[in-house]
Amino acid sequence: MRIQLLTHSFGSEVSPPQRRWTTFIETFLANGVDVDVVAPNRKSGKGWTPYSEAVLAEVSGKFALHSFAFRFKGLRWYSKLVAQFLMIIFMIPCALRAPKPDLLLVTVPALPTLVAAYIVSKLRKLPLVVELRDAWPELIEESGIIRWKIVERMAVWSIWHMLNSASKIIAVTPGHAEKLIAHGCKNVDVVTNGYRFNKFKQVKSRASSDNDRLRVLYLGNLGESQGIQKVLDIAAVSKTWMDLRIVGRGSALNALQYRASELGLGDIFIPPVRGAGVLAWYDWADTCIVSLREDWDSFEYTVPSKLFELAGYGCHVTGLVTGEARGLIEKYNLGFSYSGDVLSIAHSWFVDVPKIANWQPNSLSLAEFKDRFDFERLGHEYFNLLKAHEQHIKGIGS
Repeated sequence: MRIQLLTHSFGSEVSPPQRRWTTFIETFLANGVDVDVVAPNRKSGKGWTPYSEAVLAEVSGKFALHSFAFRFKGLRWYSKLVAQFLMIIFMIPCALRAPKPDLLLVTVPALPTLVAAYIVSKLRKLPLVVELRDAWPELIEESGIIRWKIVERMAVWSIWHMLNSASKIIAVTPGHAEKLIAHGCKNVDVVTNGYRFNKFKQVKSRASSDNDRLRVLYLGNLGESQGIQKVLDIAAVSKTWMDLRIVGRGSALNALQYRASELGLGDIFIPPVRGAGVLAWYDWADTCIVSLREDWDSFEYTVPSKLFELAGYGCHVTGLVTGEARGLIEKYNLGFSYSGDVLSIAHSWFVDVPKIANWQPNSLSLAEFKDRFDFERLGHEYFNLLKAHEQHIKGIGS
């Protein structure tokens, strides 16, 4: 079996889709699948590869990265969207030059990548497998990113048309899969988000117990979806007992910095860090925030990928989330979740400060969590789905 994957983010930058697919592809290669990845090259030279010669020598499948130089970036949502649509001008011919696969895959949150995959699937008459990592097209309507209603309706219709034309859809939460099926999508399966937990060579160092203020960390993307403004409002009424740090960047950063200044929250923003710098901040924190804004219904069935990383390292999680994400935090004893207005959350959080300061992961729950959401196990699950789908298309065993 030969698979071609179209993605807006593969390497050498580190991102959730890159972490997910680097592991999954390694599993596919071990099972004899040939994999071609088509993705922009944003940082490194042409010789970059995620796999060492030793790894490739141990697998029976062949790997090739078909990349194209692309340095355009947007700071705000609309400039990012323009940059992504510019990207597909390069992505489509790059995909067409690669060997013809048995299955064409596309991983989306970048909607223009879906457009590129749809066009390539039609030109080459390929079965299209769409992995939906976010709740599209609902997010278009909820976010209001398209100001003109007629354009919004056309975009939503186009996305549903492309999804309904796919031979298979992979959702990352059961709730989203149910929504897709209810809308008429066929052949929908679920392969959840997760983490490659054996990447952690250490576990979290516990914060000093003599610290008189709760150390609270948000590390991740600062976009419109995360609802970090509410975190700032909570911190503003909790100055006597909370020490907040926000590490990262994103389209909402300037607005958040302005809001923090209005609230008198100084020196809380830290530039992005990588590798050991990430773990150092996790070690600093008593609790790490996972947040999604609560006024978008689709976030009921959205689970941030950051949740799996934090839990895997042994961090206490403070969830400002609803639905399935909150359910995971509670089911596996990963931390505490809060909802309500700013003052009620601040009060409940303050009451829990002693428990957070002395919190330790539940070893049995955490082991079950890691087993269920380990990328290596999920990679085998994904391979079995794709293999069965390919055999179904070819009529084998029917």
